Amino acid sequence: MKSFRHLLWFFLLACLVSARAAEAPAPGISLSLRGVADATVEQGEPLRIAVRVSAPRGAKEAITLAPASGSWSEAIAVELAPVGGGAPVARAEALGKPDSPTATLDKAHVAGGLWRFKAQAMQSIPPGKYVVRARLAIRGGSGWTGEVVSRDTPLEIVATTETAVRVSQRTLNRAQDALLDGRTEEAASILDVLLTKTPDDARALTARAEVALRAGNPIAAMICLNRASPKSGNGQPPIEREELLTRVMSAMHKGTTPSVPPPKWSWPPESVMEANPEQKALVQKALEANATNKASPATPPVAIPAAPVAVSIVAPRLTPVAPTSPVQPAVVSTPSPVFALPPATATTPALAAIGVVVPAREFTDAKVTSESKGQWAVSATAGSQYDKRTYSAAKATGAPDVSVAGNSPDAWCPAGKNTGTDWLEVVFAKPVHATEVRVRQNDTVGAISKIETIDSAGATHVWWEGVDPYVASATREIVWFAVRVPKTDYLVAKVKITLNLAAVTGWKEIDAVQLVGAAP
Repeated sequence: MKSFRHLLWFFLLACLVSARAAEAPAPGISLSLRGVADATVEQGEPLRIAVRVSAPRGAKEAITLAPASGSWSEAIAVELAPVGGGAPVARAEALGKPDSPTATLDKAHVAGGLWRFKAQAMQSIPPGKYVVRARLAIRGGSGWTGEVVSRDTPLEIVATTETAVRVSQRTLNRAQDALLDGRTEEAASILDVLLTKTPDDARALTARAEVALRAGNPIAAMICLNRASPKSGNGQPPIEREELLTRVMSAMHKGTTPSVPPPKWSWPPESVMEANPEQKALVQKALEANATNKASPATPPVAIPAAPVAVSIVAPRLTPVAPTSPVQPAVVSTPSPVFALPPATATTPALAAIGVVVPAREFTDAKVTSESKGQWAVSATAGSQYDKRTYSAAKATGAPDVSVAGNSPDAWCPAGKNTGTDWLEVVFAKPVHATEVRVRQNDTVGAISKIETIDSAGATHVWWEGVDPYVASATREIVWFAVRVPKTDYLVAKVKITLNLAAVTGWKEIDAVQLVGAAP
């Protein structure tokens, strides 16, 4: 009887555990094709797949992937199968190994990586329509157990053609495949064939920049990124270019030069190296800097080929993906007095006192956002905007929402970059007797040249005008620019911020504007 009760107890316990396991949320798994613009690849073209595993939305508890043996990535299978069903015709290999055999999934953490179908495997698959799917299956271990499968992603395999689109994609994927295997010089050779014919292929230029950087030639990498930069403010370049630009700028900022000149193959072909008229002065500076290096035995020179080399740091518009603070070249603005008295005009009444630029070190996000007398802009207009949806003037309204220093589509960015001036005008819901304006800059700090307020009658008041005294640090940082005045006797309804785009090299971005003051 006693043993029966024990058996019954274990049975009920097993049922309880099973019920809780059934209630436990399952992770989600998804995939995306990398380097494939139209869901089509050629026979023999290598294929890369990005896989992402995450906790479902609304999950209250973290999900742990902890297989009994091996790692969580080994529990993922990426398959290529016919559209109509049937056994997989190929399975991808995982690239690299995870830092830990287990993974925790919650709001702040996801797991994922890159898988690859090699060229040899793709060559043996006949043309036709297929689907790619990812499967996560864990049968035992200390965490979640079960099986989840991604949605099928369509893929068509076609015979090799010589159309421009197919040639470009095939070349890029072959070069990326060589890079993944560490065959950097071969990747350079593959890309140079394409760039000799089409030197403005932005994707090929970006890949060629990666090759140059790996070969220890950041100047050549910057040449490629410069040429790959958008010629106008329309559109948004791929995320990969931002991450690459950060590494190139970091290498140039550190000022490190190799003990021997970089290999000749690290330079892009002559078709890419041709300097445009706007870059001639910068080319000359690069040559002079190289000559100076030659005179200093402590700093080995970076070899510059006979062709002109453009080394201007022209950062393409991109979306940052890294949660760390990337490094950029230190740009030091010549300090000027932080006080500026505007000339009196019909629309510029004299101030009771001169506006003062408050040192940025006095501000933190927590301090500003908790300001009881502060309010955020509710609408905005600008002289220009990089895009109507992302980077628009409207992105500078409301409380700060850019969490990492650097480029973000959630901030206003003017269409211009390094020449001329531009402005942002923001409106506040409640006109107040103001004492301070605070501007949150998340990228390329130091270009603010004027702060004006507009009262409820439409008159303009210049609070400050001059050279932004901010001195750039070695790492990117979010910086508050604030101007303080004695409490105004007029009601401030709007604030206008003017930027000198030539003051600092790079795309300028403003995330939020706060007006501090008391209502009447």
